[in-house]
Amino acid sequence: MPVSVYIPSPFRRITANRENVTVEGSTVGEVLDAVERLHPGFANLVFDADHRVPTHINVYLNNTEIHDLDGIATKVSDGDQVAVIPALAGGSGGSNV
Repeated sequence: MPVSVYIPSPFRRITANRENVTVEGSTVGEVLDAVERLHPGFANLVFDADHRVPTHINVYLNNTEIHDLDGIATKVSDGDQVAVIPALAGGSGGSNV
């Protein structure tokens, strides 16, 4: 079943600057693995050494974070959208005066 995967700007160098990639899979994990097969190196950005999504990467299925569902085992359906969003650090660290 085709699923659209949103690729964030910092990861687009892996996908030839494509914002969305359509792949097949029945779970979020299979979908992410399918992106890796099409665009080698993608998995290194999304998974840790144990093939888990680290805390600084958020993955959403249709606007719901997968940690609130079944993680990468979450089932997907035709037309679903998976979005990969890296956490951003920032702020001045100083006090507001």
